[in-house]
Parts: sequence; structure tokens; C-alpha cells
Amino acid sequence: MADRPDREDSRVEAQFRAAYQRPSAQDEPARERLLSRLAAERGAAPARGVRGWFAVRSFQARPAAVFAAFVAVLAAGVWLGAKVDRRATSPVRFVREAADPGTAPVTFMLRAPGATRVSVVGDFNNWDASATPMAHSGSGDLWVLNVRLPRGVHLYSFVLDGSEWRPDPSAPLAADGSFGGHNSVIVVDGVGGL
Repeated sequence: MADRPDREDSRVEAQFRAAYQRPSAQDEPARERLLSRLAAERGAAPARGVRGWFAVRSFQARPAAVFAAFVAVLAAGVWLGAKVDRRATSPVRFVREAADPGTAPVTFMLRAPGATRVSVVGDFNNWDASATPMAHSGSGDLWVLNVRLPRGVHLYSFVLDGSEWRPDPSAPLAADGSFGGHNSVIVVDGVGGL
């Protein structure tokens, strides 16, 4: 008796399944409308305008065409790679090529209130005031120059606005000036930036 409700449930379930699987007369016109609409959409022209951008379309390609496109893109990449000068695209290589082993990086800084133009002159640039101009730091009165100098002892000075020669207040002075003024001394040893 205990399995009688289970049999009854199984029988009711089978009846429901059979009812769902049986086509009704009312479903046939809906089925025909659906099939005709699908056939019309399959042969319809693509949507235009913005709707066409978002329309779902399938793309089919033959494997041989895909392989040929892959080979063409690969060949173009190899050709372009051979044409590009690798030295021009590698900043590390430029730094290494520019760094002469007989030189070392040096940073000059000067506070020059009111100056419009500041440069560094010394025995390393033949005392030429236009050879190594300094850059204004943007705000305030600080002027900065990063340059590579040959190793050794050098005499130098700053030139403000093309006429005023001034020694570096943060560096030692040379024993005597060449033209009655004083110059600063810098020792470039290549251990690190000064």
C-alpha cells in the first residue's frame, strides 16, 4: 500500500508529459508563422544605420583563407621588423652609446635671482658662454644643468645674462683666477653624479 501513492504520482506525471508532447491544432498556425518569419529574416537585407552596427551576423571563412591571411600578416611583421632600426627604438642602447667611458655625469645648480639666462663656462668647453646653457627649473630662481664631463680636475664658473661671471658658491675656489676673478674647482672621478 505504501507504494500506491508513488505509482499514482508516476501515472499522473506520465499523463502530463504526454499532454505536453501532443501537438494541438492551435499550435500549427503559430508554428507556420514562426517558420516563415525565420525564412524571411535569413534572406532579408542587412539592417542599415545604427541598427546595422549592432546586428548579429555570422562570419564564415574557409580554413585555407584563414591560413593565407595568417601567413600574410606574419610575413608583413617580419618585413617591418627588418626595416625598423632597433637602435632608434631602444633608449637603453642610446644611453650606453652616449656614455663615453672617459666621462662621468655632473649636475650643476645655481640660485640666481632675477637672471634671465645662465650658463656654465670652464676649461671643458673653452670658456664659451653659449656652449652649455643651464635650464630654469620652472619656478623660483634655481637653474640646473646635467652634463657629462671628462674625468679629472676642472675649473669653471657661471655666466649670468651673458656678462656677469660668478663662481659656484657651493664649490671650492681655485687658488688664483686667470683674469683677476675667481673660478670654482670640480673633480670628476666617475664614481657617481656630483
